[in-house]
Amino acid sequence: MFDRFARIYARGKYPSFSQEMASILPSIMKKYKIPANGNRSMLDVACGEGSFSVEMAKKGWTVTGVDLSDEMLRLAKHRAKQENVQVTYVKQDMRFIDYQNEFDMVTCWFDSLNFLTTQDDLQSAFNSIARSLKPNGWFLFDMNTIYGLAVTWQKERSCIQQETTDLLELHCAKFDFEKNLAHLRITWFIKAGALWERFEENFIERAFSVEEIESSLEYAGLHVVEKAGSLNPISPLTSTSNRAWFLTRK
Repeated sequence: MFDRFARIYARGKYPSFSQEMASILPSIMKKYKIPANGNRSMLDVACGEGSFSVEMAKKGWTVTGVDLSDEMLRLAKHRAKQENVQVTYVKQDMRFIDYQNEFDMVTCWFDSLNFLTTQDDLQSAFNSIARSLKPNGWFLFDMNTIYGLAVTWQKERSCIQQETTDLLELHCAKFDFEKNLAHLRITWFIKAGALWERFEENFIERAFSVEEIESSLEYAGLHVVEKAGSLNPISPLTSTSNRAWFLTRK
């Protein structure tokens, strides 16, 4: 899905989200008494172009990143090489992660789980993540809420996301209230000499209720330790939160 868009993603503000998560994670771990000493292992699910996984490797974690996009993985490997850190990158579907009791922590950031558009797919992802965790391991993730996709996204249904001398990226969003699906059409233009080349991708995100998410976590054997509307600073999850953050433990 992200192969054509990957290089545009890497050029924009998108990686800053993952970099911010890497910077605030140590304080979150301290607050919730999540061990950080020793040779800790981490799996970053839907790792994208590697911003988060590379930063965590710099902090001393043994990191594996999985993603379904070949181009995202190529960019992630390039980033790790440039930053001179060791990260293992593997092409895997988050619904069928092929690890057993291997990681102290699993992360999945930037509403990647919203791209799973059925309850069965979300359940499969949680099940595979739970299997990959060691006993008492932690799973931290965020998802766009129904309010975020159905209300906040629709306030600016059309907008310019990036504009430079050689790139123009446009977003157009709509929401299907019957199916709880947000549709995002991304159109971008890249300057090639005196001409501009046009590209377009259509993305779909599913808005799950908090109850649906918690039910699937419980079925997978993941206990919710905290749910929040923001992690920086930590604030309660409310009916008007754009994003839901979950800290769970196996």
